[in-house]
Amino acid sequence: MKRRILVIKKDEIFNQFKENTRKDIKVIAPEILTEEKFKLLKSRGRNVKREQSLKTFEWVHSKSNEPNNICESIDFIDERLPCFAGGPFAISFANEKAEQEGHHHKQHWEIYFSEHKMSAEYKFLGEQDAKKAKLPQGGAVLFGPEVVHKMNLGGLTIIIEVPSVFNDKL
Repeated sequence: MKRRILVIKKDEIFNQFKENTRKDIKVIAPEILTEEKFKLLKSRGRNVKREQSLKTFEWVHSKSNEPNNICESIDFIDERLPCFAGGPFAISFANEKAEQEGHHHKQHWEIYFSEHKMSAEYKFLGEQDAKKAKLPQGGAVLFGPEVVHKMNLGGLTIIIEVPSVFNDKL
C-alpha cells in the first residue's frame, strides 16, 4: 500500500502499552518480521509478537494475542534513496519499561525524542570509555552510525531511524 499519510493517536500507543507485555512497539519498520526471525528471537528468550501489514491509514494497537500492525517503510519510498535503504525512515515508540540493550547501527541514524527525562550511555565504535548524557526535562538525542548506545527512558519516547535499513542493528 503506497502511503502519503499515517495517523497515530496517542491513546492507541498507551493502550498498546497497557494491554501488551512489551513496552516498546514498532509502527513503521524496514520489513515485517519474518517467521524465521520471529523463531530466532523467541529461541533467544526475546518477548516478540508476530507482525502483520497495516491495511489502513490509521494505526491501531493490537491485542496481546494478535500480531502487531506494522507499516513497511517502503510504503513511503522515495526513489532517490541509496540502494541499502528500505525506505526513508522507521518509527517506534517506547516507554520507561522497554527493554534496553547497548547496540549500534552500521548505516542509519537513530533519533530519540521525549518530553520525559531520559539519559544515554554511548561510545564511539572502537573506543573503551563510555560517555553519559542526561536530559532531565527530556529532549532529543541523535546517534549516527557506529555509535554504541543504550538509552534509559522516563516515559513515552518516539524513536526514528533514518533511512530505514533492515538488519542494521548490531
